[in-house]
Amino acid sequence: MSDLCAAKPNQASAEPQQALAILLKQLDAKPLGLYDGVRLLRINKQGSGSLTVSVSCEREQWRVQSSNNSQGRSNVYDAPFLAAPGINRTWVCTGPARVLE
Repeated sequence: MSDLCAAKPNQASAEPQQALAILLKQLDAKPLGLYDGVRLLRINKQGSGSLTVSVSCEREQWRVQSSNNSQGRSNVYDAPFLAAPGINRTWVCTGPARVLE
């Protein structure tokens, strides 16, 4: 568990400390793109399957949007967005994003 909290060696020190951004980086979240003003990121689960997380940089909020299991079944969640103050100044929101249609 302590390995999860350790900073990655090439992590930029100029980036502000923001818990969600650190967690997404440690889980090796991959940006999928930008849809309707929300950035989507995919986290591959160990074994198989994935989670899709949506982040609103403008509102500084996030939520788990969907999950896929090893059989390819998808679950879509309608959970409320949670606060993520400062996320708009991190790699999650400052990196380039492909616009999805």
